Amino acid sequence: MSVSDISPVSRLALMRKFVVLMTVLASVAVACASDSTKLPKKYSEWLKKDAGYIITNEEKATFKLLNTDEARDKFIEHFWEIRNPNPGAPTNSYREEHYERLQYASDHFGKFGDGWNTDMGHIYITLGPPQQKARYVAQSGVRGMEMWFYSSSHPALPPFFYIVFWEKDMGDFRLYSPYMDGPNKLVTGIQAEQGRKQSYLQIDHLLGREVARTTLSLLPSEPVDTVNADSTLLSDLMLGTIRDLANHPFTVEALKLRQALSEDVTHRVILPGDLLNVVCAPLRDSHGDIRLHYAIRLPQPEDFAVAQADQRFYYSLDTMVRVLGADGKELFNREQKLSRYMSKADLESLKGKPVMYQGWVPLAPGKYTMKFLFTNLLTKTSFPAERQITIPDVRKQDFVVTDPVPFSQADAVDPAKAEFLPFTGGGIRFRPYVAKELALVQGQDLKFFYQIWRRQTGTSSNADSKLMVDYAYGRPSYSGSAKNLHEELATNQFDPYGSMVNGKKIDTTELGAGNYRLTVSVTDPATQQKLFSTTSFQIGAESSPADVWQIDDEGLQEYVTSGQADFDRGVVFLANKDQQAALGAFQQALRHDPNHERARARLADYYFQQKDFAKVVELFAHQEVTSKTEDGTILAVADSLDRTGRSSQAAELLETALKVKTPTGPLYLALATYYQHSGKPDRAEAFQNKGRALLNETGGKAEEQ
Repeated sequence: MSVSDISPVSRLALMRKFVVLMTVLASVAVACASDSTKLPKKYSEWLKKDAGYIITNEEKATFKLLNTDEARDKFIEHFWEIRNPNPGAPTNSYREEHYERLQYASDHFGKFGDGWNTDMGHIYITLGPPQQKARYVAQSGVRGMEMWFYSSSHPALPPFFYIVFWEKDMGDFRLYSPYMDGPNKLVTGIQAEQGRKQSYLQIDHLLGREVARTTLSLLPSEPVDTVNADSTLLSDLMLGTIRDLANHPFTVEALKLRQALSEDVTHRVILPGDLLNVVCAPLRDSHGDIRLHYAIRLPQPEDFAVAQADQRFYYSLDTMVRVLGADGKELFNREQKLSRYMSKADLESLKGKPVMYQGWVPLAPGKYTMKFLFTNLLTKTSFPAERQITIPDVRKQDFVVTDPVPFSQADAVDPAKAEFLPFTGGGIRFRPYVAKELALVQGQDLKFFYQIWRRQTGTSSNADSKLMVDYAYGRPSYSGSAKNLHEELATNQFDPYGSMVNGKKIDTTELGAGNYRLTVSVTDPATQQKLFSTTSFQIGAESSPADVWQIDDEGLQEYVTSGQADFDRGVVFLANKDQQAALGAFQQALRHDPNHERARARLADYYFQQKDFAKVVELFAHQEVTSKTEDGTILAVADSLDRTGRSSQAAELLETALKVKTPTGPLYLALATYYQHSGKPDRAEAFQNKGRALLNETGGKAEEQ
């Protein structure tokens, strides 16, 4: 359950709408509120208990200003609706799951039903049930502990982490901080007085190495100092994020976009999902990377509207493509808004032609759900569609044959543009048929193309080796109707990355009316491996539209050159647990754009996990920290500087960061550590006091209303 699961629509426009809306809400609230407004118990309890951990500060301030029960009830209704994964549906799965968590926490943690207001309750309500849980009862020399393990898709949190609770008194479990508490908080007796190292060794002896390691870092991938039993502030930074997850920029932005989208949707007609025609084809580019090319076509020409202004014609559309992983969680999305003027002659030439929009998104081997939304902004009409996609992994077999893609036209393209265009391979741009089922008239050629992938071996192909290809087509329900064509493909046609585009034209003059199936089979004589791919078509009185109004995603070149396409591909690799491939994608993104903050952060995290501190430092050797640099990345770079003997530079880095970012407890405490290492105890003490004060401010229980 996450508000970050919503797919954003046009960000700038929607953000502006949200700002206007919140300004109106605030002004109305101020106008109708009295200076001494005190919430009735029902609403005070809702604000403190029901919504305490998920309401934003801005929402809370607005709610407190309302002075009628009717206004409060409408606010609460709206509060849940903008968090509803399916706005307008009879049920709200977000609200239902939240109250299930709230009830469980109240019943199982704390005493007298107040478990929701305990540290365990806070974490459970915010993050949900852990994937794994381990309980360690108190024994001689060590306190009782409970460890929860989470995997998270929230962009503000690590993908995997632990939460540790320690038993202060009988049944009273408190949230554990590796830096602020340390292992000595978890042991009893003389070891607790002898410092972190002896306490760590005590836990290691009694509970094992994995538990002891977790007391130093809640992040399984973070390098830990088991020699001195010291902790970095990365775990505390994560705990601070969880405590105030409702107000994290990622969460707030997602809510703003939901709010603006809900406004927009009230003025938009969303048609059934079976109207939009979609064709998808995975193709490898000239570098061996996989892209899912797609073409979406409106059912009828009249489904697309054109307007006139200042004696000129224009159209305005918005397309959204969402990529969901095998677990149904969104990996990334790509939205493009396009408005263009047209001459009268252009309009006349396009009249009566259905609109087809083409683009592509980067993918990797795996299973995905693709969600498309094509919106005509002039009529506020949206056409949705959904497709299940499986991308084969050529590394697990000798070669792959993609499904045939029927096309109506093929043209040579400028080599400088070929890298960015949809449905382009081998220097040829194909115009695919986009229909629920391809229809041809008798005598109309069936033209199609496909790609063959093979594993990259690093060696050139034998000039004499060939692949055997057979094309079998016929009517499945009529025995003896099958026809077969055979050809041989020289393997030296594979490009350096192991891809080959091949096309074929089949004469349909002798085919009678009916439904047909085409099977492409490719055999490698050297290994005797044989693979198939198929497509269907029909011969009838009318053919599928070939003359279309073609519109392309015009931002694809920038998508590539900005590094964002490689970054999105890296995110996909990470979701598929292919860390090495993700590393290469993030490196490529940074080569395209040396200022790509998110790619740099991903690389810094990886190198830090591998204890390659010199590479972490190198990433930021010529790059300034900005307001967009994540706190976790800053702490990793500073710690890497310190570990490579440059404590003074670590302190300088944090001083710079505190000038451009909002100060946080972990940043102050880290700065104190590096000043201590640099021999400046006075400055270290000053920043340590600031850091602890900030952490104490955000570490309390639910706020009293």
